[in-house]
Amino acid sequence: MVLELKLTYKFNNDEKKLDIERLEFLEPESTEVYIREGDTIYVNDGEYLYINQLIKEATNGIKTYATISGTAKIENGVIKIMNDKSESSFVSAEAVDKLDDVKKEEIIKICETLGIDYESKPIVNKFKGNSKLLIVNAMDVEPYQFNSNYLFQDNIRDLLDTIKLLSRRFNLNAHLLLNKYDDNNVDSVKAIINEYPDINFQIIKDVYPFNTNQVIAKEHFYEYKPEEILFLDAFALYKIFYAVKNGLPVAERYITVNLGDPNRAYVIKTKYGANLGDLIKNTINIDYEEKDVYLNNFMRKVKCENLGSLIVTDNIKSIFIFPKEENIPSKCIKCGKCADICPVGINPTAKKLDSACIRCGLCNFVCPAGLNLISREK
Repeated sequence: MVLELKLTYKFNNDEKKLDIERLEFLEPESTEVYIREGDTIYVNDGEYLYINQLIKEATNGIKTYATISGTAKIENGVIKIMNDKSESSFVSAEAVDKLDDVKKEEIIKICETLGIDYESKPIVNKFKGNSKLLIVNAMDVEPYQFNSNYLFQDNIRDLLDTIKLLSRRFNLNAHLLLNKYDDNNVDSVKAIINEYPDINFQIIKDVYPFNTNQVIAKEHFYEYKPEEILFLDAFALYKIFYAVKNGLPVAERYITVNLGDPNRAYVIKTKYGANLGDLIKNTINIDYEEKDVYLNNFMRKVKCENLGSLIVTDNIKSIFIFPKEENIPSKCIKCGKCADICPVGINPTAKKLDSACIRCGLCNFVCPAGLNLISREK
């Protein structure tokens, strides 16, 4: 590999802290919303839209809202909003003074009305299940990604208040998980956690991939059945807080950008629907078109061929822009490095990939032959 990125699971207390620069891209020239088959569209071509105005609803109940104000243009399966930069917005009459006053039924109604989602599924479905345990995984589970870290720093009391609310209203045993390397967040929580007796605060020593939901459930909460665990991350929790407190959807999120420097990264606050190519050009100002670009996890070796065609969604959490590398895979040399590093103990070189594979990408990362071992069908 050309890059010398050290994986977060090898960090130790002596590891040099990364220099993370915080940037903003909150005034894109336009935003876009993709129209999928079965979507219900609530706006018309040429209509003026306000921030927080409902644009569409998917067949599963997830709703999409305008994050900028301006005129809508609908063509080729895309709703494009041209930003007039007036910040004209809808407000809600549903705002509350104290979260403690909100009842269970109101939480469900608000989340259902706004179509709040987590992992591309309506959050309200989780509240209607048989969950006994709430686990808020506030860690960034992908290497060199820092979105949850900074969201949590910026909204720590709001997020803790929301955990307390959910725990009490839905009778859930609540656990908040942070990583020992999230120094600022760990120290901040320690300073005030005694005010939240409903929350069990745990510091996870292992990191990727041992901080992922699947492994956490298996290693730390094995006494619970999968259907009894309600997992949320920091962004899902913040969506619930914002919906319940203000009666509105969240319009912004964080994106991490790494340029191949193991000591430096960027965390960019931007609007949902903003074009990713414009985001890069207007903040970091580099030419990504002559680089290798990966989304979310560079170890999985799935390249993004056209960054300028993508928009900011919950599915895109980080962008890795590396020097162009001509990596021609060779035949397996039987070194065994992939099997040695596999966190679930399988052999990634087997003809059929084991169903236990969690697709973390560690085998790809250590392979001296440059093979993409997780690209095969399970």
